[in-house]
Amino acid sequence: MMNNSMLKWMAALIFALPMQVFAEVVVVVSMDSPVTGLSESQLRQLYLEGSGRVDGISVRALDLPEGAKVREDFYQKAVGKTPAQMKGYWARMIFTGRGAPPRMVSGNRAMQVMLDNNPEMVGYLPANQVGDKLKVLRTLD
Repeated sequence: MMNNSMLKWMAALIFALPMQVFAEVVVVVSMDSPVTGLSESQLRQLYLEGSGRVDGISVRALDLPEGAKVREDFYQKAVGKTPAQMKGYWARMIFTGRGAPPRMVSGNRAMQVMLDNNPEMVGYLPANQVGDKLKVLRTLD
């Protein structure tokens, strides 16, 4: 038989889990990056070209691995495409010689390290995983 405190703890856990799964996705750069903002169209263009310029500054996009839930959420919110649609898009772009996809990192921690050490790179993370060495350019909702 469960006591009251155990029931409360389990209820808190059940309500906290969906919050972890549906954490906000934010677009981030190094604190050392001169980039201070990113419009919706600039973000879309950056992730459909792999690199570009933001306010006259050259930037390169970073991507999380295929299958990452955050990646799926990011592309739905930022570009309006599913991961499968993006894969097809980049296959066409590479085949026609018109571009290369964003550089892929192995996971959230690798994204944090890469951004921290490369002020010219732009990436995305769950909002709850942005450390003090990164600055948020945009929140996707």
